[in-house]
Amino acid sequence: MSESAIRRPRGTTDYFGFDEEVLLGLERLLMEESSLYGCKRVNPPVFEESRLFHRSVGESSDIVRKETFDLLSKGDKDYTLRPEFTAGVNRLVLENKLYALPDLPVRFSYMGKVFRYERPQSGRLREFYQYGVEFLDAKIDLDTSLDALLLSIEATKKALKKDVLVLINFLGSFQSRENYKKALADFFRPHLDEMCDDCKKRFETNPLRILDCKVEKDHELGKMAPRIEDYLSAEDKKEYDAIVSVLEELGVSYRKDDGLVRGLDYYTGLVWEIYDAEKPTSALGGGGKYSSLMKDIGGPEFEGIGFSLGIERLILDMTPERKKELSLTSPLDVFLLDFERSGKAIALAQKLRKEGLSVSLPSQQKGMGGCFKMADRLKARNVVIVFEDGHIELKDMESRNQKAVTEEELITLLRR
Repeated sequence: MSESAIRRPRGTTDYFGFDEEVLLGLERLLMEESSLYGCKRVNPPVFEESRLFHRSVGESSDIVRKETFDLLSKGDKDYTLRPEFTAGVNRLVLENKLYALPDLPVRFSYMGKVFRYERPQSGRLREFYQYGVEFLDAKIDLDTSLDALLLSIEATKKALKKDVLVLINFLGSFQSRENYKKALADFFRPHLDEMCDDCKKRFETNPLRILDCKVEKDHELGKMAPRIEDYLSAEDKKEYDAIVSVLEELGVSYRKDDGLVRGLDYYTGLVWEIYDAEKPTSALGGGGKYSSLMKDIGGPEFEGIGFSLGIERLILDMTPERKKELSLTSPLDVFLLDFERSGKAIALAQKLRKEGLSVSLPSQQKGMGGCFKMADRLKARNVVIVFEDGHIELKDMESRNQKAVTEEELITLLRR
């Protein structure tokens, strides 16, 4: 490839062949799992007004401060490629007045691309896929919270065919969280001069985010900060205890982590992250409850709870055997060889497709031997050969039996 050749952008992936089959197989599995929990799929736009993310994700989050792909302004609005789905799903519900539906909570699932401008590395791309769900209601009750948490756990386990570890924390009600943020500010204020520049900004906008800092010195300081459990109300503690009780009853592997705050500003109540139980080094996904997001974008006082899983991170964590299982696609019904080369076989192909049969043809450059090898690679059930004199032969690729047939006989046999 010459120096002037156009290459794919850094931090993106070309999906084709086996990798595309794995991606599609994983998507089918995750959407089927969502349907077991009553979810309906939604597809909000890939870009939204920039102010949607600035208002909902939060100005103190690294996504807004460093990582959004802001599009060139045209007209009177600024647009941004979505860095996550939650804000867009809430905007969709608000704009289409789905919050007024009689059957609540609204349960939506999604899978698609998101965009964040950050340094690419293993499992961290600039364009990547997210799968997740959002449950929305006037008030998110305990059962709905547990359903969202358990769906995220089961979806990850089924995707990987592995056990997972869940880290959980409880940020409490809005008032509990505000009291805790004040306590954190009082704790960190004397140490501001020695903290990293990011944490100095977080101190001004949202001290909770300091607990998420990966700089070793600030991370160690965060371990000595006040704990959120000391600021939870009696109602908060009751809900947290009930969640833990259900996880233990179901035998879910979990660990409390009072430093877990998640990377976005809108979380209140239950938050969690999911890890491979065998190598819990990088989160595969996570989620949590939020109480003011809908109101912040101009809607009613609705609550929500949701999660997302990083698809590329799931795939990186899969065994080769698991990838192969997910990549299994429906075999090709008919591989059609047209030795007449007149184009008449295309009419036959169209007739077969109208019968619901999948049909493919090889390049005219291939000989007979190459065609049959290609049919094997495509896992074709049958090979149909149209000869120059117009007669047709059908070969069953499992039994390897081959016989001459009329067009009517061919359609009847393939229907079976």
